[in-house]
Amino acid sequence: MWRTVEGAAVSWLAAHRIRFDPGVAGKGRVLFVRKALVEVALLVGLRARAGSGSFDADDDADYRTLSDLVAEVASRASYRELVARDERALLLYAGTYASQRLCGKRDDEFERVIEQAVAGRYAACFERVPFRQLDLLHTLELCGIDHGMPADSAVLPFSLLCADPSVVKLSDGDIYAITHTVFYATDFGRRIPRWPAGFDLPRAVELLEALSLLSRRRENADLVAELLCCLLCLGIHDSPEVARAWAYLADVQEPSGRVAGPEGILPPELESGDAEYRDWATGYHTTIVTALAGHLARDAAVVRQPRHLPSRATDHARLDTAIRRATAWLTDAAVDATFDDAVAATGAAARAAHTLGEPQLAARALTRLAQRVEDAIDQSAAWGRQGVDAVAECARGLSACGLTCDSLDRFLTDTAAVLTGLTAVPVTAAGGVARLRDLGRLTEQRAGSLLASADPASLLAEDHEPAATAAALAQYADGQPHRLGDDTSTWQPVAERFAAALPATCRNYRLEEVAALLQGLGLLGWADHRITRDGADFLLRQQHPTGAFGYPAHDGHRERATALRIWTQSCVVALSSLYDAQRGGQRRAQPGGSPNCSLRTAG
Repeated sequence: MWRTVEGAAVSWLAAHRIRFDPGVAGKGRVLFVRKALVEVALLVGLRARAGSGSFDADDDADYRTLSDLVAEVASRASYRELVARDERALLLYAGTYASQRLCGKRDDEFERVIEQAVAGRYAACFERVPFRQLDLLHTLELCGIDHGMPADSAVLPFSLLCADPSVVKLSDGDIYAITHTVFYATDFGRRIPRWPAGFDLPRAVELLEALSLLSRRRENADLVAELLCCLLCLGIHDSPEVARAWAYLADVQEPSGRVAGPEGILPPELESGDAEYRDWATGYHTTIVTALAGHLARDAAVVRQPRHLPSRATDHARLDTAIRRATAWLTDAAVDATFDDAVAATGAAARAAHTLGEPQLAARALTRLAQRVEDAIDQSAAWGRQGVDAVAECARGLSACGLTCDSLDRFLTDTAAVLTGLTAVPVTAAGGVARLRDLGRLTEQRAGSLLASADPASLLAEDHEPAATAAALAQYADGQPHRLGDDTSTWQPVAERFAAALPATCRNYRLEEVAALLQGLGLLGWADHRITRDGADFLLRQQHPTGAFGYPAHDGHRERATALRIWTQSCVVALSSLYDAQRGGQRRAQPGGSPNCSLRTAG
């Protein structure tokens, strides 16, 4: 596949070679074309290096065409002498010369002008962010120019890559900084860098694979191609994500060989112009990087090594502490809340206490709730207003603590009687049926018939909001992943959708949605995935010392109290689900879910 993708991409680039010539670029477009030229020059140079400076292979004819263009532009005094006149753009011209040198075309005059600029105490020493500094060091290395600057190993510790950033926090610009760091530090896969002390290469690979997944789901072929190149540079040529990235690029590549870049890639001043120009300008970079991936896949000098799983300590203790503190806070909040709010808070506290194996942690809230409902005029209506998950958790919690509540008992019996008269239930009511069965209100046979009628196929649809789908999934599965079947490939697209939605929900501070997505990922077997772990870490960092979750950024006491209670309920349920999954309890019948499915739905 990669040979076909590379060949088509290089063919398209060769067919549009005139567009890479700054000498014929329109007014206002020259700098843009110079940048495009150095990028195609790098591709040509790397390919030539793999062939000992030549393009003798039959399938390298298009590379040879591009090489001739780069050589012709580099031979012009009007181009090479810009090194001395535009020192801040040193990398543009030095990169072109580096390509020529890799093609076996050393030019003493061009090299001398670059050397003078480097020695001029500005072009090589003005402030650069780490990945740009690595770019400079790598380019001068390929040019064969001594510079006297610290080695790349002195720069790497300050790079974003080596900081092991959170996947859910990274912008597209951050991801480009990471990919370029890998390119230059590894000399495009030809060497293993001197990584900083404590750097975990398998964890970095895990980061790149997670970012590749996110980029695929966002339909950003440019980043997919760059991240694929990074994985190849680090020696990972055979992994599920590498295979998915290749399949994605092959799918989006146009018949002409062009691979379109993301929206908004052109600056406003370049938007005008004919359709052919815009087609080139918006596709050339992604097409170059796609071709580069093909080159790296077949370059025998590129490192190859097996993919190792990163070593990491379990965070059960951290989750345990967070869940325990949230349970205590919810118990206190439930005592003072209205009855309706108290049911939701008590149910979440009981769910968390069950996960910890200490049901007594929620006993005070459960006792108070049972006392309060006895004073209600219409006890059945009081329970009927609540979500099935919260009510069922209260029932299980009461039983686990050796407590009773006659009105809740009667309500569950009446609800089960209604269900007995039905032949089918919606997918979101399946969890309620399972809970009534577990509480002994429905027979196994009757519950089994109703559960079989709930078709989860609707949860696979792409046209629903990921967080809403995750909540529905939790209601359907009732904390039991085996209900989703053993074919994990069926749910792979759903898990990817949940994972891809996490960064935006974190960025927009929609904590309920973050919690729903994390719970869904845990149910789908992704509790230990890098994106899930980083999402959970984000959630954990929103917890107050009191145990509550979230920072409402409101001054009103009522607004703050309501937001904290709702967020804490959602967060403690999600973290409890992840805790169960990570400790291997996901195959056991564990209660879970979100307090949004009404018992009346099941009836």
